[in-house]
Amino acid sequence: MSALHWIIIALVCGVVEILTAGFWFLWLALAGLLTALFVKLGLLPGISGQIIAFSIITLVLIIFTRPIVMRFIKTKDTHSNTKALIGQIGIVTSTITAHEYGQVKVNGEIWTAAAQEILEVDSRVKIIGIDGVKLVVEQE
Repeated sequence: MSALHWIIIALVCGVVEILTAGFWFLWLALAGLLTALFVKLGLLPGISGQIIAFSIITLVLIIFTRPIVMRFIKTKDTHSNTKALIGQIGIVTSTITAHEYGQVKVNGEIWTAAAQEILEVDSRVKIIGIDGVKLVVEQE
């Protein structure tokens, strides 16, 4: 393969990286560019040597540089404590039916809730799950 082929491979990997932003294809793109450089310099005349060099460069980049880059770009994800609500007891503040959402007060907060049964106002309910931003409850 020629250096141009490797540059095309690098560009395709670069585009995929931009579309996915997972920092995997970036290393493939860089390895493709380095392989193209080595081919242009005449260091890798055969296809098998090119593929081996591409593979080794990719592995080295992923193993040694990806963890460093990921540490610098790592976002601080904020996790909610909604999972802690499962198992707690709440009070129905708006009637819940199998077909309509109602409201439940838990720890001083009002939540939208769903149930498979009719739950009247002031009923005590147990939180059995969370569906998006809605509590899934059942009669206690």
